[in-house]
Amino acid sequence: MNTNHSIPNIPKVRSAAPSRPFADSYDVVVVGARVAGASTAMLLAQRGLSVLVIDRGRYGADVLSTHCIAPPGVLQLSRWGVLDRIREAGTPVSKTVGFDYGGTWVELNVKPRGDVDGLYNPRRTLLDPVLVDAAVASGADVRHGVSMLGLTHDPHGRVDGVVVRDGETTQTISARFVVGADGTRSRVATEAGAAVVRQESSAVGTVYAYFEGVSEDRVVTYYRDANVVGVIPTNDDAVLVWAGVPSHRFNDDVRDDVAGFHAAQIEGAPEMRDTMLGTERVSGFRSFPGLPGFVREAWGPGWVLVGDAGYFKDPVSAHGITDALIGAELVADAVAAAADESDERPALLHMQERRDALAFDMMPHVATAAALPADMDELMGAFVGISEAMRSEWAMIESEFGVLAAV
Repeated sequence: MNTNHSIPNIPKVRSAAPSRPFADSYDVVVVGARVAGASTAMLLAQRGLSVLVIDRGRYGADVLSTHCIAPPGVLQLSRWGVLDRIREAGTPVSKTVGFDYGGTWVELNVKPRGDVDGLYNPRRTLLDPVLVDAAVASGADVRHGVSMLGLTHDPHGRVDGVVVRDGETTQTISARFVVGADGTRSRVATEAGAAVVRQESSAVGTVYAYFEGVSEDRVVTYYRDANVVGVIPTNDDAVLVWAGVPSHRFNDDVRDDVAGFHAAQIEGAPEMRDTMLGTERVSGFRSFPGLPGFVREAWGPGWVLVGDAGYFKDPVSAHGITDALIGAELVADAVAAAADESDERPALLHMQERRDALAFDMMPHVATAAALPADMDELMGAFVGISEAMRSEWAMIESEFGVLAAV
């Protein structure tokens, strides 16, 4: 069982400026500095490996997100010593989750367990930098504004590094492992030839916007006639209001009038409409046409995938951040163990087995929910299944990683 790796007094630092020279080689290069990549880098650096993290985006840049971190994910942040930074920023904690299934109301109270006192819903402009800062404080070399141009291979075909572009400069950097944390369209996965081993068929097309003046501290979702609309409170007294339809309807019903669609979904749920009276929209609309869930191979010679690069669930589950936080530790443990052994396969196979067990446990229920079935009993059953799968995640963290005594 692994010990806990907390980071006391994380300095609020910016990641390293990309103008500094790179080293010629690192133990691990992580491609992507969002939740999955920054967390993985932090844990690997704590385990004594030299780690480079690159991300083509800006430090602290916003990204489309459902914001929710479920209790197993909150447990990870607590174990790592970064939850206090999230709290200090005034991040809302939702102690109640509500579902309106076509007029049938179901409310769930999140049972406090040690330091985990609810669901946290941070803006990504907060969460991602906190994790990047923790990675830097742990010794990782994090560079923003740097793109991966490709993977390199040794004479036996093993991935042994990356080609990166930093401004006008191109450089080849060697690594024992390359970790792809670069999202659903992962270039690492594509170039490594990671096969898709599971593919779902349903997805929700979604429109997102932020509002102020919403008097709601719960995460609440309303289902009506194969439509869904919900509220998620987040930082700066803002609430994310999201609305969705099955993805096959997105082009016809949504794409040409996202504002009208969003407003119609609010009007279609009377309780939601009442909640939104007198509120002010404080952002533009952003949309996501939907992407069916999938699972890719987790690793191959010299490469590993984490976060959405490895597997993806429909955002109707609001579980992507939690998946990334759990997956980061599975990958960090495996890569650190593999780096110390002549045969890396046992550690990486164990990681994939644990990852797949968690993914396959929850994915069928998420796929059912993402189909937005007309049968509310079927929909309720899907969320019961998701809840049970989260209990399995918590149990795995306790058995695989260990927990703080307070928990």
